[in-house]
Amino acid sequence: MFRFDLTPNNAGIVFWGDKASLNELYECIHYIVDESPLIKNKEGFILALAYDIRKAREGQRRTEEYLYDFSETYQLYGVELLWPLVLLQAAMLRISMSYIETDKSKLSVMYAFEFIIESALKQFSPDRFEEITRSAKNASNSDFDWIEDSIDSRCCYFINQSSENRKEQLNKIMNSLDSFWAHYTREKQDVKMLSLINNTDWEWPEDITW
Repeated sequence: MFRFDLTPNNAGIVFWGDKASLNELYECIHYIVDESPLIKNKEGFILALAYDIRKAREGQRRTEEYLYDFSETYQLYGVELLWPLVLLQAAMLRISMSYIETDKSKLSVMYAFEFIIESALKQFSPDRFEEITRSAKNASNSDFDWIEDSIDSRCCYFINQSSENRKEQLNKIMNSLDSFWAHYTREKQDVKMLSLINNTDWEWPEDITW
């Protein structure tokens, strides 16, 4: 079973699951990354999701007792996932599955994962859910090298925003991962954002204000 909590400062979600479900997701991500012709770097940002899931499964991130249906208690294990990164990871995994052989078991695991991400995004930004989902899908169709070169700067830019700006700018940040949009946008605010993103030496912070 999977569930989620939104983080208090609009950075992303806490993704929860029991050990068996997390292990299935971990193995499914590894399989897709290994088999996908679209994912050129097999040790890169897509596989980072599997690393986070493994750390959660091992109890090295978050744990909680979850009361289900007012009767049974489950031990759940969780990990924080950053909005721009997990949206792109999910979109890349989805498009990759179109190019490889998958069975019903792997499809069910990925559907369950996608359902949690979509449910969380609807709760986070109900008015812009469709836009953000479309932007993530468009970004996943960009050249892989472009995405890999761009993802760290976009995530760091997002992290450095205020809580309010994170929600306000998420769609624009996802747009900026679309190579076509980034090349052709002419809106003043978009150009200013891209200039700041592309001309700053970003480093991932040790601690994120989730």
